[in-house]
Amino acid sequence: MRKSLLTLAVFVAFILPWALVLLVRPTVVVPEWCDVPYRIDNEGKPTGTLDATVRTRFKADGSGASTLIGTVTLPDRQYRLNRVSVSSWHRQGDFMLVNTRKVQAMADDTVPEALAAEILFTSARESHSDYYQMYQLPNDDQIINYSGMPRLYCHT
Repeated sequence: MRKSLLTLAVFVAFILPWALVLLVRPTVVVPEWCDVPYRIDNEGKPTGTLDATVRTRFKADGSGASTLIGTVTLPDRQYRLNRVSVSSWHRQGDFMLVNTRKVQAMADDTVPEALAAEILFTSARESHSDYYQMYQLPNDDQIINYSGMPRLYCHT
């Protein structure tokens, strides 16, 4: 009897709260549009700065599209960045899996592909998958994080 009560107490104290969190957790809708300006100073090779804005649309059917517009500045040269990517996404609890299907450099994009492969972040690379963690803010906006750093701030 005593062993049964101890097992029940452990279950109620440690397992039941997590089960309730997972089962009762509200499902927050993924925002349709996310817009973020950013600047990345690359101190490795190649040394340079990426100043850009990414605008992403997450459609309800699980597809998505992003535009990445800005400049890549190296010590001796500046390039124009203008890329469009097509992706699919899937919400998994507080996480989102995004698969980049295709990336297209637009006509005015002057960033060489070898440089793009070194300096652009992974979601701007074709055939790449990323997991993002999502946080709902008190004002109903969301932050989508990658590697513990804010990635997209989405105003709903």
